[in-house]
Amino acid sequence: MLGVKNLPAPALKVAYLSRVAHGTMLSMKDQRAEEFARCAVVLAAQLRETRRESVVAAGPEEQADPFAAPAPTGDDPFAPAMAGREGIFDQALSNGLAAIVAFEWPGKESDRNRRVLSASALLQVIEKHIPATDGIVLVPDQHPMPQIPQGDSDSLFQAPRLSSHTRIDVSTLQNGIEASQAARHGRGVGGLQHRHIEALLALDGHRSLGVMGEEQQDRIQQTAQREDAASQKRAAEYLERIGEEEAARRAENVANPYAYHPKHNPDGHDLDTCPVCGHETFCVEGLDPVFGQVVYGQCLVCTYTRTPGAAEDEAFTKHLRSIMDDG
Repeated sequence: MLGVKNLPAPALKVAYLSRVAHGTMLSMKDQRAEEFARCAVVLAAQLRETRRESVVAAGPEEQADPFAAPAPTGDDPFAPAMAGREGIFDQALSNGLAAIVAFEWPGKESDRNRRVLSASALLQVIEKHIPATDGIVLVPDQHPMPQIPQGDSDSLFQAPRLSSHTRIDVSTLQNGIEASQAARHGRGVGGLQHRHIEALLALDGHRSLGVMGEEQQDRIQQTAQREDAASQKRAAEYLERIGEEEAARRAENVANPYAYHPKHNPDGHDLDTCPVCGHETFCVEGLDPVFGQVVYGQCLVCTYTRTPGAAEDEAFTKHLRSIMDDG
């Protein structure tokens, strides 16, 4: 059996989280939050894609937040090419609402036979306890989170503070349920709109949820791992084509375009060892943005490219291993 130190990154993270949870199984509350996040992040990613063309900015720093804009109210079908979007919406909404109701009013999320209520019925439960104003219910946070000082730099362990209330757009969510029923039950096409998805994503502000950030980080990490594995495979194939003798010749004659110079390139780095070909020909463009321990750049011989995301993922894996080794 593999030891903890030899586990791949995804398994290592699972092992670490399991240790933190003292090996306990996920509670129903955690399962609902997890299902909500898994589906909501998929919808959020698709929402971002459908709005990309309409966002105009001078640079990446000025890119508009697609969730900050007012929700469209016209005829704007959501992601018409995304198969199964209605089912994903319903799954996310049902789990999110069940988690909120169970947290706020334990037991009210189920009927007499202990069957979890439908999304529509859960919305009615919420309105029964907190009357809506113009179709909006504001669920106050009865247990405010402590104010945690935030550092100047970004960190994987920093998260935005939750709002003092959760905005539940009952009217829009109920309309979204109705818009998705035709496609889900074979009665026609769906009519989900951007505003339905935005109302769904707003539920993540509740204390029982707040899990979309972690799920999104997992997706980013998995994407970085797939891209890095593909880059290593391409580099290994290229290395095989040119042969070891040619690779060695190129390594002897390589020049570092990002070499350190006190005046012209004070942020430069020496060449590092390439993890694919083994030559000291990896041109370093920088260090991972969080831990500053793993380099990213490209090998000047085999062309292997490590992105900042892949470098951050590897640094995070090393960080987890160090925590587990000290535990």
